[in-house]
Amino acid sequence: MPGKEVVLLYSGGTDSTLAACLLAEKYDKVRLLTFKRFGLFSAANSLSNVARLKARYGQDRFSHEIIPIDGIFRKVSYDRFFTNLFKHGFFLLSTCGLCKLAMHVRALIYCLEEGIRNVSDGANKGMNLFPDQQPGVIAMIRAMYAKFGIDYSNPVFEFEGPQDIEFADRFHLERIPDLAAERDAAFAENKKKTTGHRLYEMGMMPSDNVKGTAQDRGMQPRCFQFILFNTWLHWYYLPFADMDRYVREGDSFFLEKIDRFTALLKEYRAKGHLSELAGYLGI
Repeated sequence: MPGKEVVLLYSGGTDSTLAACLLAEKYDKVRLLTFKRFGLFSAANSLSNVARLKARYGQDRFSHEIIPIDGIFRKVSYDRFFTNLFKHGFFLLSTCGLCKLAMHVRALIYCLEEGIRNVSDGANKGMNLFPDQQPGVIAMIRAMYAKFGIDYSNPVFEFEGPQDIEFADRFHLERIPDLAAERDAAFAENKKKTTGHRLYEMGMMPSDNVKGTAQDRGMQPRCFQFILFNTWLHWYYLPFADMDRYVREGDSFFLEKIDRFTALLKEYRAKGHLSELAGYLGI
């Protein structure tokens, strides 16, 4: 797509870094947006792989911004709080999904301000315990962008999940019935189809499996609120419910959230600094 630009929600990890590489093969410029907020630390870690991207593709092919989203995150998390608490209960603890939605809201505003019509992220099917990386929620987010004339894509979604078993064990994936056996069988057949392996083949990483390692933690922001999400999901919800129910109830929760913020974004586009959402941007 000569002469065109794309926005990429960029953490600096293997998924978003490979997404950046793939987008650089289609677009003249990739605008990397890394977001920060209270509870999300070390956003500057993403700079290490930005340097690698520029070294490989050229200094002018990428721009990088670190954008605060404290206000947007609070609005996404606590908007109509008691109504959502009564209707969806502990799904309000889905911090990771709410954080990613806040990032998408801010990215959409960025695209409107800059006149950019393409946006991507590093969503990957291997990380489908996170609501924002499940097909249903992704489709909702894509529809949200489309209402503003913006195309949303997931360049690395079909790559396999992390190969490191310790990475999975740390997040208690073995607590989900049959997931461990299915995971091992899939990895045996597709172990060279991960984002980490592809980056290793490209000379962008020193190892083909850095996901979940100390190096990985040093490449992207760290979120300690993830502990809350992890505790709720693995020690409270999944021991008493299956994945189908988790996805179904999560889809219902995020559909309402996304519809609500689509309406607020439309108001923002129409009223600008006079809109309700403008007060949460911090700009």
